Amino acid sequence: MPRTELMRMGIAFAVAIVAISFLALDAIVDVNSSAITKRIETMQASIADVAMSRHQLASTVQAWTHRGDQKQPSAIE
Repeated sequence: MPRTELMRMGIAFAVAIVAISFLALDAIVDVNSSAITKRIETMQASIADVAMSRHQLASTVQAWTHRGDQKQPSAIE
């Protein structure tokens, strides 16, 4: 067999393997744009919730420490 024909067969084989792999993945996992978009939106919302809760925690800790600084110890005379 000529070398160019073997090369063409190899390329066709690689394309077929990629296509079959994608079809198998599609059968196993729902790979459509709306499902992927929904997963990304859920992930973004989770990240935003974590960021907001950290900000609230930091604000609470700051307020708590400042409240402790404002209290003056009572001097016994």
